[in-house]
Amino acid sequence: MLMKKLWMNTTILGLLIFSACNEEVEEVMNEELEETTDTETLFLVADQQNNAAHIITYDGEELFNWDFNSALGNDINLLSDGSLLVCLKADNAAITYGGYGGVFRKINADQSVAWEISYSTEDYTAHHDVEYLSNGNIIFPVWQELSQAEAAEEGFGGNYRLNPESIIEMNPITQEIVWEWHAMDHIIQDEDPSKSNYGSVADNPNKIDINYNYRTRDNGDIMHINGLTLDEENDLLYLTVNNYSEVWVLDHSTTTEEAKTNSGGNYGLGGDLVYRFGNPETYDNIGDATLSNVHYPNLLETGNMLVYANSVYGNQSEVVEYDLNPPYSLVAGQNNEPDVVWTFTDNDLYSSGISSAVRMDNGNTLITEGREGTLWEVTDVGEIEWLYKTNYSTIWRTYVFYKDDPAISALGL
Repeated sequence: MLMKKLWMNTTILGLLIFSACNEEVEEVMNEELEETTDTETLFLVADQQNNAAHIITYDGEELFNWDFNSALGNDINLLSDGSLLVCLKADNAAITYGGYGGVFRKINADQSVAWEISYSTEDYTAHHDVEYLSNGNIIFPVWQELSQAEAAEEGFGGNYRLNPESIIEMNPITQEIVWEWHAMDHIIQDEDPSKSNYGSVADNPNKIDINYNYRTRDNGDIMHINGLTLDEENDLLYLTVNNYSEVWVLDHSTTTEEAKTNSGGNYGLGGDLVYRFGNPETYDNIGDATLSNVHYPNLLETGNMLVYANSVYGNQSEVVEYDLNPPYSLVAGQNNEPDVVWTFTDNDLYSSGISSAVRMDNGNTLITEGREGTLWEVTDVGEIEWLYKTNYSTIWRTYVFYKDDPAISALGL
């Protein structure tokens, strides 16, 4: 795919997009966009501002729209038959931190509803992300409710209730839970020796320090998983954990019973962390931190992973690509961090939350600057080929599709 996207044109285009204030400027902007349009590449945008999703072209033309008539709970998945799996906000949700959901709806290509399920009560709420697996199941993160007294019994040092993370895999037709994992089964703490989970954080890299950041927080959302990706070939589940500024890796080959323990599964670790990276400070380890807040663990076909690091440079974001090489090991006192093989940042790239990065077929990377509603296309050498301020002020993620994709054909586009 070749497009007329010279640096000079991009700079002019960026200025026009961000400062357009009269018809003459808008006319010039549209002329620039016409020069850069590729009719084969389409973008699926999760539009949080309008509780909708859109398929748009390079020039912003909306080719297909979904209006959910409910508040968008973040993620959307366009499936090969043209159906859309979407997270929506539950009316009765008891846990309502940013990114909460609680309802999953599958919408057919003709916009009829195939099914809708709720996973939200006073004790738990699904949130942020959902993945549709090849076996027809869905998998998603869940906040659970622990009272202050219950949290204290687990050695938690904060004086407030706790909302730790769980992962649920469900058959959406029968609503049977077929696999689950709970962070509270795998914690360590070094503050209260009277508790059974007391121990050395540094000596237990596969455990989660429940007290890592409670002194800097004032609510129970201490972990804040905001994205998940299942590598079905290796049966490994990747989680972006925003408030720990790292990626956790779980062994999905375990049974639910094994996932409660530290044995069983392909790695023999049960539900303990198989691997983690991005912020070795979380387990008192050596190595350089490469993440500060993080969204979307995007596993590439190469086996590498792209993530959106929200605040690596203060008010400046960065996209980071890691070279991942399972099987993994975590060794106390050893640098366990993977190699960083590519990054992109810019003085004007910043979103304090949400956002994503996707590798395109042409080798470029599409970046969604979520809280600015801006899309960036950058080359492997960091040149900005396209910069577009959309009509949507808040975008959860943007996914790339092509005209020959079965999902696009199923929608009649």
